[in-house]
Amino acid sequence: MQRIKPLDLARGFTVLMIAPIHTVMLYSKLEIRNTLLVNFLAFIAEWHGAQIFMLLMGISFTFSKKNSFKPLLERATFILGAAYALNIFKFVIPHLFGWLPQTLLSELQIQNGSYGYLQLFLIGDILHFASIALIVLFIVHRLKNYQWIALAVAFIVCIASPFIWDIHCRYFLVDYFFQLIGGQSPHVFFPLFPWLVYPLIGLTIGYWFQKAKHQKVFWLLRDIGWLMIIISLIIKYFLKENELSIFYRTNPFDTTLHIGVVFVALSIWDWISINVKQNHFFRLLTYLSEHITQVYIIQWVIICWLLPIFGYQTLSFIPSVFCILLTTFLTLTISFFINVRMKKG
Repeated sequence: MQRIKPLDLARGFTVLMIAPIHTVMLYSKLEIRNTLLVNFLAFIAEWHGAQIFMLLMGISFTFSKKNSFKPLLERATFILGAAYALNIFKFVIPHLFGWLPQTLLSELQIQNGSYGYLQLFLIGDILHFASIALIVLFIVHRLKNYQWIALAVAFIVCIASPFIWDIHCRYFLVDYFFQLIGGQSPHVFFPLFPWLVYPLIGLTIGYWFQKAKHQKVFWLLRDIGWLMIIISLIIKYFLKENELSIFYRTNPFDTTLHIGVVFVALSIWDWISINVKQNHFFRLLTYLSEHITQVYIIQWVIICWLLPIFGYQTLSFIPSVFCILLTTFLTLTISFFINVRMKKG
């Protein structure tokens, strides 16, 4: 992909926040959720995080030179394999050794016995979503005027999502696929509906980046973003929908609101990239942007394997900060070590 600095910075910063966010989710007491640090991490996670990853996935697709079917299928298969491998290392192995607290297992609705291991293995997450979304992006991208078709399909997905949720089938494998399409946590954390909206919109934005000056595209995103935020809030106000819908299953108005926030966030990163000189922190963010999947896998394994030491949702504020620094340090160190070894090899 052609490197676009603001996009690298936005994605890299979000990758940097992955370990802190998951550390707090698993280790910290619920009582500290109202602190400034945790509120900041919650904002990154729920407004700036996965949405940006998925939007940039669509943008990256338009720049990729490997969008023929065979390499794309290989890539989707690799990501899906990585998703299940991560479940083994994140959940199955720790459960085998008795490292997963019963409270966590209860929240994940894991049953006793061998079926519980199967449940842990099959939990759907962002990598499962990415592998399926790649196939959809391939199909849409092959169509004439894909930039407009992608917007139309995104609109349909946004509106239709509540009608797709919780479709079931008596056949296990088909039912499991339906759950990846429209299931809910704790069995599926990123169902295709409504999250497919973001990479589809990313296809359109990627087309704009190829046809217009990047600066103009970021200005356009800024203006459209604020418009979407304002319209969504006005509609929610008149409909008296004061509460946000569940993060993993947002209704059409909240999905639109999230898209607007992401657009504005990208325009802010564009402003930062223009007004702040290149520095070591930017280089770190660029590195993280380029190694997102690797970092995502490493941090989850570290956090889950340290659960026996720090416990599940037991830490107060200061120990939580320590663990954030520890898991982030270990994640970056292991990632750097792996990539240095790969270059030497």
